[in-house]
Amino acid sequence: MKNLIHILLFFPILLIGQSSGNNNSVKEEAVTAKELSKKTVPVNSIAAQFNAKVIAAYSNQSEQFISDFYNYLTLYNQSESADLQQEIDKSILQMYLSENMLVNDFITGSDKKITLLQLLQLCKENKFVVTLSNIQNTALNANNFEMKYQLLVTNKSVTKTYNLVQKVYLFPVLKSFGTTQKTVWELKLGEF
Repeated sequence: MKNLIHILLFFPILLIGQSSGNNNSVKEEAVTAKELSKKTVPVNSIAAQFNAKVIAAYSNQSEQFISDFYNYLTLYNQSESADLQQEIDKSILQMYLSENMLVNDFITGSDKKITLLQLLQLCKENKFVVTLSNIQNTALNANNFEMKYQLLVTNKSVTKTYNLVQKVYLFPVLKSFGTTQKTVWELKLGEF
């Protein structure tokens, strides 16, 4: 598989390098490589890498990942220790692509988007109850699952229902195990 990736990446460069004396052939080869990349499935796309059973397993894992996120948020209500809250912060931030990811503000009920860090601060400051239901995978994109779910949030005796769509990204990461390097696939939560 690595060899195929290397061939696909370096073949156009090799062709361009060999024909550097002829500008027209360089342009033609670049256009051909660009057209070829449009017609093929991206090498790192989920559908190109896995069969239907593996994709279903990652989809189920994505559902659990979202559920775990909301379970972590409810831990803020049960913790008054700053050390425990920092550990919860770390665990949640490891689940997301970025700490500056824009998310819905379901704690205050505002319609505006806030960063993940702002959401975590609101969770620490407010006592709330959250119930997650009807979670389902609605789309498989090249590098993410699109998960739709319903969130019931009670904060300060006001209950609101949110219908949310969240992306859960699945992508390859090169990891080192001693002297051995291996590509593993990681799930990360995205925007909602």
